[in-house]
Amino acid sequence: MPMNFDLTTCCSRILALFAILAIQITLAAPSVALAQDSGISSDPAAGISDTLIYSFGTFLKPTCGGGVDGADPKGSLTFVNNLLFGRTAATSAKGNGDGIIFHIDLAGTIYTIDHKFTGAQTDSNSPRHNAMTVNGTVLYGTTLIGGQHNNGTIFSINDDGTNFSKPPLFDFATGQRKNGGDMPHSCFAINNGILYGMTSQGGTKGLPNGDGAIFSFDPQTSTYTRLYSFDGSKHGSDPHGQPILDPTGATLYGMTRTGGKHNVGVIFSFDLSSKTFTKLHVFACPGANAAPACADSTDGASPDHGTLVQSGTMLFGLTTAGGKNGLGTVFSYDLNLKKFTVLHSFGPASTNDGQNPFGSLMLSASTLYGTTRLGGSSSLGTVFQINTDGTNYARIHDFHGGTADGANPIDDVILISGSLYGMTESGGTCNLGTIFSVVAP
Repeated sequence: MPMNFDLTTCCSRILALFAILAIQITLAAPSVALAQDSGISSDPAAGISDTLIYSFGTFLKPTCGGGVDGADPKGSLTFVNNLLFGRTAATSAKGNGDGIIFHIDLAGTIYTIDHKFTGAQTDSNSPRHNAMTVNGTVLYGTTLIGGQHNNGTIFSINDDGTNFSKPPLFDFATGQRKNGGDMPHSCFAINNGILYGMTSQGGTKGLPNGDGAIFSFDPQTSTYTRLYSFDGSKHGSDPHGQPILDPTGATLYGMTRTGGKHNVGVIFSFDLSSKTFTKLHVFACPGANAAPACADSTDGASPDHGTLVQSGTMLFGLTTAGGKNGLGTVFSYDLNLKKFTVLHSFGPASTNDGQNPFGSLMLSASTLYGTTRLGGSSSLGTVFQINTDGTNYARIHDFHGGTADGANPIDDVILISGSLYGMTESGGTCNLGTIFSVVAP
């Protein structure tokens, strides 16, 4: 439910936020490297400014502890109705810890808490990765836990912050048995009003917890359908991301975090008509470089909640591990040639390159943008760009933490009017995370 406050409070809030907006951070310059290299840079180029839009934990007060607020945002933002919508996985110390839904304008002058999650039975708890999915004037999302069985929910909220679905639109089933799936980490692909998603557990295989499932959900009829059950070593398990839908509407593409031959995930396609599941690529983990690093200059490993992006017959994504230094990769997959290519291997630390991307890529024309949770000059994460052919890799932004900057981004950025907007898990005034923007080069 929207949170309203009187004019005096609002004006004080706006003045405080203008003070926060005045903080500008001059960062170390982009580092440029070629595709499939180690991330080494010899070009210290000019600095790029970053704007801190909001520090979580400062609601109604410019310092910490002003009231219940969000904390630890693990997802990304949705831009709709000229507002940025997002969720946090937890709340500030005064809250119940279950997370919130919020919206904020691009300038950061008007921040509103739309809903405070209240946990199991009555509501939901701990919304996680990627961005809420828009259909018309409604946003749809999931929570990892909460609901009647404490195994997650599907919810909706209007694009003006009103009409949160309570009770949830759908409660995921009780675990420890064959079911339709439970504990979703991410949100949805959408086609003709039907939502398509994945769960990290449940399904009919890999019991007692289950290896996860692909599902569809029709919000109009409240119809939930399990489409496929992952089965571990053969076809993957524990997907933390969401599928994408081919422009034809016929095929889903996605990744799993574990499973496959080397138990570090797979890339797959799923034909919605025939219900045919196809492994496109099995991520590797050489025996001499065992998990979690899985160092391999020709492959990645363990895409943690990553979602693919598609351009024509090419898929692009991130892995959290693997690559030459075992610190993650940017990769492409050619659907026609059935060819997997490492476009960039992150790290090593001696180069100040990014390390361990957990999220997804954002594609604009022929440029991919993303974040790493670690690495950079302060080892607190980066924003980067790279061309779709693997050239012109650059570190756009190094996070420095403290009260004046964010730290440890764990999801993707979105591009609006030439600036990249995203969130960090920590850093900011209360070290509870931030909303930031960076001008794209």
